[in-house]
Amino acid sequence: MGQDHDHLSPLPQEARFAPLDEPKQVAYLAFRDLCQVPGLGLFFSMVGFAAIAREAGFGLKEALATSALVWGMPGQVALASLYLAGASAAVIFMAVALANMRMMLMVVSTVDLVGFRRHGTAIIKQIILMHFLAITTWIQLSVVRGKVADRAMVIYFIAFALPLFAIGMLGTLLGFYLVDLVPPLLLKAIVFTTPLYILMMVAKIRVQLFRYAGVAGGVLAPLLYPVIGEWAILLAGVAGGTLIMLPRLITARRVRQKRQHRVPRSDRSDHQNKGDQS
Repeated sequence: MGQDHDHLSPLPQEARFAPLDEPKQVAYLAFRDLCQVPGLGLFFSMVGFAAIAREAGFGLKEALATSALVWGMPGQVALASLYLAGASAAVIFMAVALANMRMMLMVVSTVDLVGFRRHGTAIIKQIILMHFLAITTWIQLSVVRGKVADRAMVIYFIAFALPLFAIGMLGTLLGFYLVDLVPPLLLKAIVFTTPLYILMMVAKIRVQLFRYAGVAGGVLAPLLYPVIGEWAILLAGVAGGTLIMLPRLITARRVRQKRQHRVPRSDRSDHQNKGDQS
């Protein structure tokens, strides 16, 4: 029975050791990963956002449009909260833009990680695909790096990011109507599943320095909040990553400098001989 089960498994035995590069296997891996913590976490987060949007006075179309066009929980919550407070369109636009500014570095790193240039992907297509990038997808790409061949990362990205977007829309749709069945306070509390599942996914990243950076930022945020308020999240993330990565960067730079100063004796004698001959 065990042999039959292994034979029917979409992932062959050698795939556990060699990076996957066959499109169907990579797509299956993306779908399997999506059906676990990442997909469930984002689904419930969108359910919670729908409750916030409805309380702010959004209709179903407005709630779905916010999820589809903003596609970032901080920006979505900022839009709904400012709309409820009666802020102007300009203020709402600036707040949402600043909230989603954090995605810029993720977009740049994802373009390199996925390898759009290697595949010759047109700029317009890159821009369209990057709209579907979420922090969930970005973290998941780091988790599977090494399991999936570099040339197949674009397949994994598409097979993971687009269905994740559909799951987010479904969560918004169901959450909008669940307000009539479930206490709104409970639904809004579900939004906090976002940092929980992101923390779980960060813990799965193989590079320990990235884990340490996440922990450092998480520790610094509550310490900085009484001093600088809402800027604590942004500055804690920057400071945490800097504290962890800076010593390694300094060490790597010193090693490179030592290697540059260490010229082998054979090379030195060659240089001297060349000088004498000249």
